[in-house]
Amino acid sequence: MTTPPHDAHPYLKVFLSALVPQVASGPDHSKDPPPPHIVPISGSSPEERHVLQLLVGADDDIRHDHGQAAGINLDLAETELKLALSHGGPKEAIALALSRIALAREEVRKGHSARACTAIADAIKAVVPKRA
Repeated sequence: MTTPPHDAHPYLKVFLSALVPQVASGPDHSKDPPPPHIVPISGSSPEERHVLQLLVGADDDIRHDHGQAAGINLDLAETELKLALSHGGPKEAIALALSRIALAREEVRKGHSARACTAIADAIKAVVPKRA
């Protein structure tokens, strides 16, 4: 006799419930910016695209009240940017992006999701190459 998979792993149910959003939006989200249209992620390197995807993912997580997931995406983006800085990346742009990531974290901690999304948008603008 075999046990069903959900009975074999008692923490699996808890883990799965953590991944599924229970509430689409929380209180005080009436001033949140509208959901973004598809953000074109263009870049010259896979690393740059990865950072942009992490930042866009953090923005999406904040909009859906997934603060912990947003924090993970911001941590990963910050690590990628610090690596780029240590390898001679554009110092001003990376420093601006890092400061905006720190601001986004602070705004999430305070519960100001709209401000956090604005800070992430500034970080994205700093990382995206300027078009002529």
